[in-house]
Amino acid sequence: MLNLMSVKPGQGIRLKNGTVAEVVENIGDGIWLMLRNPESGDDELVHCEEMVELAELAAD
Repeated sequence: MLNLMSVKPGQGIRLKNGTVAEVVENIGDGIWLMLRNPESGDDELVHCEEMVELAELAAD
């Protein structure tokens, strides 16, 4: 189980769709994280049910 309270900005999160996104901000409620989509570069608020695990970010 992923403990969102301990996730830090700069870490990678694997989503259910297989995408690995970068944590931009931890909202601190244990439910939502602000993640940066690697394909579009856009930031979006993502619910915990869409997250699978911590993951390594792809090298540039």
